[in-house]
Amino acid sequence: MLPLQVLLYIYKVTYLSTRQLVNLLTRQLVNTSTKKTYQLKKTMKLIYPLLLSLPLLLTACHSSKNATRATLPKSEVSTITIPGPDKQQALETTKRVANLKLTTTGLTATTKVRLTGIGGKELSVNGKLQMLRNKVVRISLRFLGMEVGLMEFTPSNVLVIDRMNKQYVRAAYTDVSFLRQASLDFYSLQALFWNELFLPGEHQLQAADLHRFSVSSETNQTVLQPTNTPRLTYRFFTDPTNETIHRLQVKSTNKADRGEFAFNYDSFERFSGRPFPTDLKMAVTGTGKKDISLSLNLSSLKATTDIEPSTTVSSKYTQRSVQEVLGKMGM
Repeated sequence: MLPLQVLLYIYKVTYLSTRQLVNLLTRQLVNTSTKKTYQLKKTMKLIYPLLLSLPLLLTACHSSKNATRATLPKSEVSTITIPGPDKQQALETTKRVANLKLTTTGLTATTKVRLTGIGGKELSVNGKLQMLRNKVVRISLRFLGMEVGLMEFTPSNVLVIDRMNKQYVRAAYTDVSFLRQASLDFYSLQALFWNELFLPGEHQLQAADLHRFSVSSETNQTVLQPTNTPRLTYRFFTDPTNETIHRLQVKSTNKADRGEFAFNYDSFERFSGRPFPTDLKMAVTGTGKKDISLSLNLSSLKATTDIEPSTTVSSKYTQRSVQEVLGKMGM
């Protein structure tokens, strides 16, 4: 196919008639449109897993019974736990970590989204992250400058939209068994993206909650662990020099369930009053199935509250179940 400039040049040097030039341009536009539509449909087939990646990661962590434990990096296997500080020191440490928050209540960022472990391929697509505290966490996926998919978390539900096929999935947090049993809701998921300390089942940390964390040290990191969480253990690994959370590790208290969910933070940059991670990686390992990971590489961070708190789904869109969409993915 010839670019427009070449076509105009041919017209100039060959004296094509106006009708001939119009016909040639029309064929060019039709062929270009057909090619882009094919590319878009092909890309959407790969984007389905990306849209459902976080719900899949969270659900996969629950289906790990009788699985073989994944081999951990040497730095994690050879940790040495030393006696924790006294109660007052532990309380002060927890307080400093809990108080490390952005001064802004909203942010946007350009992001590169990567997913590995589903379909035997590494999927990658550009996107945009939008977060408005206590209102919404939204990841928009884009192709050729258009929004082709959206994954949104609000206090009431999880929303996944496939704009190419005009369909969507909406589910309450209580509809996802792992989230329900782990007492995880919007506020816990929000804290993951904001790189903040949280207690499962609590909307926000209160001063009276700080004593509910135990504090220990492992390989130059301070580890905060909520107590009295009967189903799962949560371990927040923090940098003792600046109190930033570098890793959250979630495991079942049932020894038969050997899977692990981890949320890792890296490449911290100064933003809105504190160091903030620009590389976020979620992973499920050791479930007996292929390990799954989702990475977000952030750039062009901007503090703003000009963010819609929720997305309105067109009445022309068809609601699907998660099972239906997974079926289209061949999973």
